[in-house]
Amino acid sequence: MSEDLGAVIDEIMKSVEGDVSREDVESNLRKFIDYGVPVEQAKQAVIKKYGGKQAVQVVQKKLGEVEPDDRRLSFIGKIVAIDEREVEVRGEKKKIFRGLIGDETAVLPFTAWKDFGLEQGEVVRVKNASAGEWGGQPRLNFSEWTEVEKTDEQVDLIKRKPQHYDIIDLKPGLSNIEVKAKLLTMEEREVSVEGTIKKVYTGIMGDMTGKIRYTSWTDFGIREGDVVEIKGAYTKSWRGAPQLIFDENATVEKIDEDIAISEMSKKSIPIYKLVEAGGGVDVAVEGVVIEIQSGSGIIYRCPKCNRAISEGVCPVDGEVEGIPDLRIKAVVDDGTGAVNAVFNRETTEKLTEKTLEEFRGMNDGEVEEELKNLLIAHPIHVEGNALSDEYGVTLIVQDAEMVTPAVEQEREELLSKMEVME
Repeated sequence: MSEDLGAVIDEIMKSVEGDVSREDVESNLRKFIDYGVPVEQAKQAVIKKYGGKQAVQVVQKKLGEVEPDDRRLSFIGKIVAIDEREVEVRGEKKKIFRGLIGDETAVLPFTAWKDFGLEQGEVVRVKNASAGEWGGQPRLNFSEWTEVEKTDEQVDLIKRKPQHYDIIDLKPGLSNIEVKAKLLTMEEREVSVEGTIKKVYTGIMGDMTGKIRYTSWTDFGIREGDVVEIKGAYTKSWRGAPQLIFDENATVEKIDEDIAISEMSKKSIPIYKLVEAGGGVDVAVEGVVIEIQSGSGIIYRCPKCNRAISEGVCPVDGEVEGIPDLRIKAVVDDGTGAVNAVFNRETTEKLTEKTLEEFRGMNDGEVEEELKNLLIAHPIHVEGNALSDEYGVTLIVQDAEMVTPAVEQEREELLSKMEVME
């Protein structure tokens, strides 16, 4: 135990009541610190846990006044968006809640490290929160000892000018977004919200830079194929990738112009953009294959659930007669970042120019060597949908082709430059 931490424990022991052992205090203090809680805030939490007399002095602020590294914050805000997800902390799975909260001065992203029962649209009073930094703005943290209570007070959200984004630049956690895009698909369905049946409209939209999933919680009278300008939208995470949301607080206008989506369908984007966003829809990247991962080559799938099986055993359906399949699991790097890429049987046969039956005539070592010789250090163009989890971004490949350097074109350009120099 460091000398500084010992001094903190001394302060806690002076503040708590009852028969509390120093070992218990130290154990609880270290637990908070191991989760990344600042020492001062961890001290206050332990004091509170043991009924100490030292009260937490909160600082009342409007959200527009919050700065990174603020501690012991108190404020009233309206939940603009809320999203549940699972993360890994110190090797353990933990459920957290991310969203947006706003008042008349600002809308800020937040992370809640426990379930406070927050719901979109309700107004809450928050005590003893803290702020970090994310994307150049404060991000609020609601921890185990933050107090959150619902209130009947009214909050009018800030009326600020929406910020325009190209779809390629969208990532989860943004608010007050303005985009211009074409509705490529639209599906109408009904969902139950607090016992009330509500219509929602979902699909994929795109501009010249990319595509994104969207959900509209209001019937704006728009249809598949329309080009629209949306103001006041926000983004949430869908399996790690951004999803655009717009509701009654947004404005949606159909505009009389077209966006030639086909012109960008095979345009590659830098991999770092894909990693930064956490995934994407119908994306294309180019890079070099730097690794063929285990689980590549001939595999066997469960005839019931299609999962890959091991030694004739499916993790869901038990012992089964596996169906042979072919895949490649690779790492593609373009110098700005790397993604995992999973190629199905069709794309694997296309790249290798070998069928599943031809590969079945080879042993495991020969298959592995064949894949490495064909792909390692070779440039490749891949297209598909990308999702993210704790292992990074994975591209589920729908099409792929090897990239052949334009040697002849480069030779002609070099000769032209030499002629000019002469």
